[in-house]
Amino acid sequence: MKTNFIYRMMFGRYESTDKFSDSLDSYMGGVVMELKIFTTFETIVRTGSFTKAARILSYTPSTITFHIAQLEKLVGVPLFEKSGRRMILTKAGEALIPYVDEVLSAAKKIKNFQYDIASYQGTLSIGAPESLLCFRLPMLLKRLHAHAPRVDLRLRSLTSRDVVAALRDGQLDIGFAYSIQERDEDTLSLWRFEETPMHFYASMRTAPWCPDLSERGMVIDELPLVTMPHPGEVRQMVDDYLRRQAITFTNLIELRSTQTIINLIRNDMGVALLPDFSVDDLAERGLLRRVLADHLTLTAYYGVHKNKWRSPVMELFLEILAEECGALRREGEAG
Repeated sequence: MKTNFIYRMMFGRYESTDKFSDSLDSYMGGVVMELKIFTTFETIVRTGSFTKAARILSYTPSTITFHIAQLEKLVGVPLFEKSGRRMILTKAGEALIPYVDEVLSAAKKIKNFQYDIASYQGTLSIGAPESLLCFRLPMLLKRLHAHAPRVDLRLRSLTSRDVVAALRDGQLDIGFAYSIQERDEDTLSLWRFEETPMHFYASMRTAPWCPDLSERGMVIDELPLVTMPHPGEVRQMVDDYLRRQAITFTNLIELRSTQTIINLIRNDMGVALLPDFSVDDLAERGLLRRVLADHLTLTAYYGVHKNKWRSPVMELFLEILAEECGALRREGEAG
């Protein structure tokens, strides 16, 4: 059975549970190499390349080869074979994938429980679009840190579709996204975070002579449109709006940084569609001004994998989020 196989991989060297209990500290030190080997195998499978795995893990190619040789010695069968200039998984290698995934998952759980569970330790990985990560999450993360100061945070700036993919693959504990598709709810538990008003903004000097973007059919060559590149929900919203209004900007400035976009339009470099939460303070201080346009909104969600074990710190941050937004659940959330 799978459970017995995993137990043998992780604990097989011990002859009795008493010996394991008496030698836990020694065991945890000795198992580090095995976990590194399993991590190397998982990274090769995920990236599809020995070379990419070496780069991601900061290992030399010889170390990657050594790890795989050790794993093949442990399981007793070849896991990779040559196909031309590439190394591909054998049937045994493919069959081993779920076992290694479970070993690494178990190791992560053990790491979270290595101290008093109530003290909130371990690692929490969070992914979100750059605008949310930069402007909405810091205050929520501050509340988390106040309760769990010893937790290591791993924050990743990703597009919404990359967030969903990372949640599905187990690379994130909690993810935020603007774009949710129906099929995402098959594997993810999702809650509505907030509905964000969106407006076009320009500097106080630029806004007075910016055209009325609620009108249709115009070519704008007096000032640039400053926007995110593809792919991305904000850029898609900009393109859809301009298409509906039959508006064309002859000059674009593209960059993937909400803060830099704000800095550019503050310095009279054009007009940009931005979430209100990113510029409310600047608008109140008279540094930016809304440009006339139709009302737009963008809905943000947060979620976790339905089958992912929720560590104490995951549960804590989910509680903070629920308090913040009322945890409005989408249909299909399985609880």
